[in-house]
Amino acid sequence: MSLRRFINRLWPFLFLALGCAPVQKLVQKPGEAPSAAPSTPMPAPTPSPMAVSNEPLTLAFTGDIMMGGSAAYKLKTEGPDSFFTHTEVLLKQADIAMGNLEGPLGTGGAKFPHKKYNFLVDPSAATGLAHAGFKLLTLANNHTMDFGEEALQSTLAALDLQGLQHCGAGMDDAAARKPAWFEIKGHKVAVLAYSLTYPTEYWATAAHPGCAAASGPDMKDDITKARRLGADIVVVCCHWGQEKHTRLRWYQPTLAHLAIDAGADAVVCHHPHIWQQLEVYKGKPIAYAIGNFAFGTVTSISQSGILYLTFGERGKWLGGDIVPLDVFNSQVAFNPRPMNKAGAVKFYLYLKKLSKRNADLKLVEGKVPEIEWTAPADAREDEPLAAPSAAPSSPPTVVPTPPVTPGPAGNPEGSVPGTGKPGP
Repeated sequence: MSLRRFINRLWPFLFLALGCAPVQKLVQKPGEAPSAAPSTPMPAPTPSPMAVSNEPLTLAFTGDIMMGGSAAYKLKTEGPDSFFTHTEVLLKQADIAMGNLEGPLGTGGAKFPHKKYNFLVDPSAATGLAHAGFKLLTLANNHTMDFGEEALQSTLAALDLQGLQHCGAGMDDAAARKPAWFEIKGHKVAVLAYSLTYPTEYWATAAHPGCAAASGPDMKDDITKARRLGADIVVVCCHWGQEKHTRLRWYQPTLAHLAIDAGADAVVCHHPHIWQQLEVYKGKPIAYAIGNFAFGTVTSISQSGILYLTFGERGKWLGGDIVPLDVFNSQVAFNPRPMNKAGAVKFYLYLKKLSKRNADLKLVEGKVPEIEWTAPADAREDEPLAAPSAAPSSPPTVVPTPPVTPGPAGNPEGSVPGTGKPGP
């Protein structure tokens, strides 16, 4: 049975299932900071031959998660589970669900100066993430170091307490670049996460903590190492692009293609808060940005979704699905929910226009409308993203530009290009 048919068959029992679901994780009380002990992520596996499994494996991806800011009162009064009452059952249909945790979990730390938005989220948020079905949170972004090393340590401790894996940030560059590892259904999965956003002071070095910077040489080395350790599915997540813009920065396809050429099986990214285009490159899926999920700001952003990617033997991509979500917080109150038919059609047409060069998308109606993303029958049939025509009706696509770093004054929360290895 396909994931789509399973979800639609399950949907009538959603509220019953949520009402009777047992609590399986440790509960952290609001305002209670976890011990800032060093993180103990799952160790890398012993090098071994590539795993082989004929059983399909489905990964679920959500965009930005931040349960503070305007949502802090909801977290305090309604609890961390209140952000996922409409999506818990959807996340739990995947073998591994992961999202981007945009904001440290803690109660103290040194606030980074001269930054427009700094977030610090109560550590109890980790409980809600675990109950919702998440297995992994990526930490490489432009908010993880908003309150310095102390808040990074408390974030790692809060996630560890709930048995949640994490990647993309650590006490030094080597730790930040380590992948999260999963072994499930005979597959070995490695997930790597990187940031290419301001402030550059948030990038980890050998001497201080922070996020893994998205440099081409490092990404190649990390992907190669994961393959050497036996990973048969390698996923790369990047925090990049310009906020609220569908047009890609020149470095996005450059680094996404570099990652796949180096051996990655999928590239799934975030930061713009909206969805950017989907692409198939050499038979592998690229999602340049997958928007917001449970994000604690009140804006006009209303469309998002959960992306499911399914893989078969030796990491072969078998296709995907997108469950469109309503994330208009004035109405959903930071608790994303599946779109109705009209909303799903609008979101489908939006993605279809952005991705029409080579992403095969189809809207499938049901109690939960979904968008099917069909994998090419032959990897040789798909084409790399091409430059757009000059026609005014062309969808937003890539126009290569010189490698000029935009100034913070013009894009204070934006991204910096760079395919080379960053300096100290």
